[in-house]
Amino acid sequence: MSDLQFYLLGLGAFIIIGVLVANRVQERRFKSKLNHQSEEAGQDPLLEQINNIDVVPMSDPKAKSIVSHQEPNPEASSRVVKIDEGSEETLDLELLDSKITFQVVITATEGLCISTTGRLQEVLETIPKRHQIWGSTRKHKEPVIVSNPDSIFEKLIIAVQLTDRNGPLTQEQIEVITNDINAETVPTGAIATQIKPEVEAERARVLKDFSDEVDLLFGLTVERPRGSLMSGAEVLSLSGALGMRLNRRGVFIMSDESGAELFTIENRDSTPFIEQEMTGKEIPGITFLLDVTMVEDGIKTFNKMAGVAKQFADAMNATICDDNSLVVTDSGLDLIRKQLGQIFKLMDEQEIRPGTLVAKQLFS
Repeated sequence: MSDLQFYLLGLGAFIIIGVLVANRVQERRFKSKLNHQSEEAGQDPLLEQINNIDVVPMSDPKAKSIVSHQEPNPEASSRVVKIDEGSEETLDLELLDSKITFQVVITATEGLCISTTGRLQEVLETIPKRHQIWGSTRKHKEPVIVSNPDSIFEKLIIAVQLTDRNGPLTQEQIEVITNDINAETVPTGAIATQIKPEVEAERARVLKDFSDEVDLLFGLTVERPRGSLMSGAEVLSLSGALGMRLNRRGVFIMSDESGAELFTIENRDSTPFIEQEMTGKEIPGITFLLDVTMVEDGIKTFNKMAGVAKQFADAMNATICDDNSLVVTDSGLDLIRKQLGQIFKLMDEQEIRPGTLVAKQLFS
């Protein structure tokens, strides 16, 4: 090898060694800084992140949960679930409203950890309704959503939804939930508040009765007279022109500017629409559906739905009918508006207004 080659080889080796040394020094500095921060925190890493965030009280309707930057734990109680099995829309279930829950408060001077407090984590997984755990410490008294079961808190609040579209909790179910929580927490020295299962079961029943009264779908059907069929291609074309989209359930969705669902169009015979098959297919009719409790301005949304239904009827030489194929006149539409007004009045009286988070929690 020539002198030049020896020189270049030596220079390359020197550069590589220099890079390795610099990386090692940087790594030691980072570890030293991280250990120093951990010693200052003296608690769970999740709480270290909370120290740098303005914690929002659970009572604030605009509050958001504090979630660690770690990968989400599948066992954590705070979660986002789908409104229904085939829906593309997701529902943020944080901040379960006290109007539709009962709560068990657990306190311990030595700190509480869901994953290591008896079989508490297993007990929570058996709760048959939507539930949520909030936690607070001496330093952070306002509760935050517990997104990590390994986090340590001095107080845990277990909130359990009393009822949903599947029915209310029974007194026996509430007794099992509270007894199981007590059995796992009290032996550890923690103190759990006592509730009256019969009182909470009555609240659940009243809420379910209220839900049954207002949780309604209002529909308008567009069909041709004498049972003649409609062109699937025309339905597909007009839906697209009006800005509607076809979801995975085979239902057309009309959304507002923010993307929130307003109303849907379904096949008259309940068969899902399949975009690739609609061009050469004829259908018996289409049904417009308004989920009353899920939209904020129900009257305005119904008027929009009726207007779109009229556009379809005019374009397809069809009429707007009810479920019995009877023509819906302008006076019939006025009657529906009156019924909607009565429903919204009942919801206002219960302080569960349509389209709000608490309404979406209750009616899902």
